[in-house]
Amino acid sequence: MIPLRKLFEEAFPDSDYHASLPDILIHHLECDSRSVKENCLFVAVHGVKKDGSEFIREAIQKGAVAVVTEKNESPQRGIPFIVVPDCRLAVAKLAAAFYGHPSKKMKAVGITGTNGKTTSSYLVEHFLEAENKKVGVMGTINYRYDGNQLPAIQTTPGPLIVQRILAQMTEAGCDHVVMEVSSHALDQNRVAGIDFETALFTNLTQDHLDYHKTFENYFECKSRLFSNLGRQKTAVLNADDPWFARFKEKTVSKTLSYGIKNPADLGMQNLRWEAGHTFFEVLFGGGKMNVDSPLIGTHNVYNVLGALGVMEALGVDVKRSAAHLKSFRGVPGRLETIDCGQNFMVFVDYAHTPDGLENVLMSLRSYRQNRLIVVFGCGGDRDKTKRPKMGEIVARLCDHVVVTSDNPRSENPKIIAEEVRAGFPAGFTGYSVVIDRKKAIRHALLLARKGDIVLLAGKGHETVQVIENETIHLSDREEAQRVLNGH
Repeated sequence: MIPLRKLFEEAFPDSDYHASLPDILIHHLECDSRSVKENCLFVAVHGVKKDGSEFIREAIQKGAVAVVTEKNESPQRGIPFIVVPDCRLAVAKLAAAFYGHPSKKMKAVGITGTNGKTTSSYLVEHFLEAENKKVGVMGTINYRYDGNQLPAIQTTPGPLIVQRILAQMTEAGCDHVVMEVSSHALDQNRVAGIDFETALFTNLTQDHLDYHKTFENYFECKSRLFSNLGRQKTAVLNADDPWFARFKEKTVSKTLSYGIKNPADLGMQNLRWEAGHTFFEVLFGGGKMNVDSPLIGTHNVYNVLGALGVMEALGVDVKRSAAHLKSFRGVPGRLETIDCGQNFMVFVDYAHTPDGLENVLMSLRSYRQNRLIVVFGCGGDRDKTKRPKMGEIVARLCDHVVVTSDNPRSENPKIIAEEVRAGFPAGFTGYSVVIDRKKAIRHALLLARKGDIVLLAGKGHETVQVIENETIHLSDREEAQRVLNGH
């Protein structure tokens, strides 16, 4: 608990919000009226679907003793109403202060980009743990620290959850935290109260345009992670991405670049793939080091270079981290191998964007002895423009395509499949449409022959499928294992 006046002094040290506030004790901080308890500060956030100001009366009835709002409303029963320009920003800063600014007690790493965030976060975690650091991670797959593992509600949850988990990490003795930071989170100020030591940019390709509307808006949201870095912090940037220069312009922090094609602080040469491993030389500081990576594909070379850049930014010897790569065990649902003794290869991957899917398929083409078969669909209630683009990619790179459902949500999955098929070239016949995802996986696996590669794309680590208002259990990994084991 903390006095209301002190809470505002710590959250907004450069403002005079606190000048007339009473010293009532705040036991809880909430922006959802359904969760309000006695002695709570209620922040009336204007959400995507609901305006929190509509629930102020309910919050007070449940025990809120102060209210933060964007509107000049009449206080009720002598309860303080604090008017702020942006409740989303306010709740992020208040949450950080309420939980004692936990990110200042650790070194926080933020990772953003369209693809590669999860793999990069696992790599940084692995490198840090190899240095005997105690690491917390918040990302797409889960939130984990000190043996605790929480299911991920969102890639980057709301600020109240973020700050509470960060506080729990500091209490558990974590000295580093690695966070995947989504564009939605940046747009909605969910991480505004976090003091990032370094931030990594992976890449920027088409995704979430249903939310951001334009690519420029998407970039502007992503760039906030870097524009908020201080001068003594470090931005680690992908020099090969077309948006590299724009990201570099956005930050006043130190920068460290990585890349394969363009000049960069961390570079690469002599790439070769062999027996499920990737070998290359990392060029850094005028020297070079040999790397043996269990991750396949050029896109994962970028992920490795970016993660090594983060280690350099954190003051850890890059050569030592590169040596630890050999013992990396991979990432759930990211080119994850399903081996039940069959004479063809099966991979599960989360690729659900045009760029992500093309990268994974290009990587697998290097290993195929026979045909490349893909099972994939596109999510409903999301960016529709990427559907024919992904159709064009799979038709170009695969020998057989099985079009199926991803998370159709409120949309008709048959219509989504038709929009994917619109990207197929005229005369293309190497495809099947099997809307039921379980049946589609079975169809592809029974179609496979010796030396083929089957990719189950789009769901990765996920274990549910959302159809209309229903969420059902569905794991590509489990379904593939069931079929391959003869069930």
